[in-house]
Amino acid sequence: MAPQSAYNRLMNRYLLMPLIATTALYAQASESVSDACRSLQDALNREASVLEQIQNNQDADEMLPELRAVLQQLAALSVVDENELWLYIDNTEGVKQPLVDALSQIALQFSRLEAADFYHHAGLRELLAPQTEETPDVRRAKLEKIHAVDHDDD
Repeated sequence: MAPQSAYNRLMNRYLLMPLIATTALYAQASESVSDACRSLQDALNREASVLEQIQNNQDADEMLPELRAVLQQLAALSVVDENELWLYIDNTEGVKQPLVDALSQIALQFSRLEAADFYHHAGLRELLAPQTEETPDVRRAKLEKIHAVDHDDD
């Protein structure tokens, strides 16, 4: 085996360890983002399932604690960097479509519940208000999305 040059020793000593550490940190970050994505998928599927089970006022009473729990689970996911999560979703095969499907199911359930006037259940209406009521921020985001789509053809 040939002796290492001074340059190679320097590279190994000062650059190899930070490179290994950075790779390990990236792997940990990716792992936590993938875990967060799996948790997001599970929570969205659970939310869709809970909402689907609400068919009348009595169901709303019974399902409210479980719905609260799943919404708290979704809120807890905000500890992950949103940009990293979107990057992971956009660039990892097989991840985006199940999320889109779950969100479509939730939107369908929201429409059904809104059409039923939330079965006249104030607690259900209040709990879902942040997701179902159109705020100025939501309106602005929709307009920006429409504007972006209109300019995609340019």
